Amino acid sequence: MDIIDVTTLLDVPELQESFLGFVAVTDCDREKIFPGMEVSTRSNGETFRVKIEEVNGQELVGKVLQTEFYFDQPFGFLDWIRFEKKNVIDIFTIYGVDY
Repeated sequence: MDIIDVTTLLDVPELQESFLGFVAVTDCDREKIFPGMEVSTRSNGETFRVKIEEVNGQELVGKVLQTEFYFDQPFGFLDWIRFEKKNVIDIFTIYGVDY
């Protein structure tokens, strides 16, 4: 299994400092992320979902759930990507139950 280190993801807390109206989960909520959750993040202007498979401190590894992308991305459907909790915009599910 190859894991793609993605560096094009949005830094959510940094964006929230600049644009107070940007809606995202809190840092406290991001700390509660665990394997099995689905989260959203954004790369190159495109928001997509990832199913979290591993959590190592601030580092997350997950599978991309989006099947189509409209912009060039360094990953595709079902690719494993590595990113950070600060890149998470929203949390959608915990084992299939809406969060």
